[in-house]
Amino acid sequence: MTASTSPAPPWRGPAPRRDDAVAALCCLVIAAGTLLAIPLLERAGGEPMGAPPAGSAAWWAVLLTLLAQAAALALLRPLPRLAAVVVSALPLLLAALAPGTAFGTTTVAVLWAAYVAGVRLRREHLAPVAGAMLALTVLATTVNTLGSEDAGAVQALLAGIGQGVIVIGVPLLLALIVVSRRQARTAHERELTALRREQDAQVAVAIAAERTAVARDLHDIAAHHMSGIAMLASALERQVDPAPEAAKESARDIRMQSTAVLRDLRRLVGLLRDEHAAPLSDRSLASLPQLVDERRAAGAEIRLTVEPQGADPGADVGALAQLVGYRMVQESLANAAVHAPAADCEVRVDARSAQRVRIVVVNGRPARPGPQPGRTGGFGLIGMRERAELVGAGLEYGPTGAGGWSVTLDLPRDGDAPGQPQQREEPT
Repeated sequence: MTASTSPAPPWRGPAPRRDDAVAALCCLVIAAGTLLAIPLLERAGGEPMGAPPAGSAAWWAVLLTLLAQAAALALLRPLPRLAAVVVSALPLLLAALAPGTAFGTTTVAVLWAAYVAGVRLRREHLAPVAGAMLALTVLATTVNTLGSEDAGAVQALLAGIGQGVIVIGVPLLLALIVVSRRQARTAHERELTALRREQDAQVAVAIAAERTAVARDLHDIAAHHMSGIAMLASALERQVDPAPEAAKESARDIRMQSTAVLRDLRRLVGLLRDEHAAPLSDRSLASLPQLVDERRAAGAEIRLTVEPQGADPGADVGALAQLVGYRMVQESLANAAVHAPAADCEVRVDARSAQRVRIVVVNGRPARPGPQPGRTGGFGLIGMRERAELVGAGLEYGPTGAGGWSVTLDLPRDGDAPGQPQQREEPT
């Protein structure tokens, strides 16, 4: 069983409202006030204006016409086409029965009816209604001119045409301007709505991509940290008897790696399970000092420099971009602990540019031999590159001339064009 649909109403603007009756009353007050003011104007000017005396049959005919026009505007407001034609036809009846100067008071309601029709009717319905109103106004003015003035037919017809153009054409022009502005505003609002939906979709895609990257980080953390722990444990086994101090240092490294992997896994699993369980605010550029302090507490020698001093490096940088920067520093320090044991590290954050924030992590030559990058597969660097591409950041990494390793990340500030990720050398 299908539901029937009613045809669309013939109006294009706002649906008729109850305050249309107020507009009809205003038209009546203005027209009736003009009718009552004509005798006063005659006394003030000293010249007769040809208005019917108050209380005469012609005067009552004008007043009844004004009342009928107001009633048509108020009662026929759901039918704007019929209301417009009726309001324009009533002056023709008055011109035939009681022509005179007071005939001009009937144009107030006709002006309003033309404007309402222009605002509410569709184009295909407006054309015939406007034509009928123009014809009725021209005919009524011509009849009134012939009956009240000493004028020929041609002169009366020209007067009727001029009256019709002014009374019907001007309000229709104003109505079309109002409708065009209203349509432009509606189109602008729809465009804004579409843009908001597009932005929401882009955010949803970015979130989905980030969650995919976070899921990939589970593999990175397990493969990187656990392999490092395994190598440190193997070295510890050989160092217990011949080198107890080195064995203690290896034990500290194992503890540091274990703590890091547990913390990262807890955060990542929490982020995948509930987006509120692992907020991104604790993994922003402002939390880099805390990250460095944790590494220092584990025995690493790390220097942190933020330029300019005291500035917020995450200002105007999106939350996802700050997360990428945090993860880059975290992964770079973890890589330095595995591949360059006991090497000095430096983290530099340059926030002086208005277009980007540059983060550089450099470690020196390892104090003792460590595993080569190729033995861990380079998944950490791959993850860095993928996260950088997600937020449009530029990434460079490779060995330094002093025998260390350098990673540089350029995070764009909000509103800047995304940069293209770069790399200097892929580890083998």
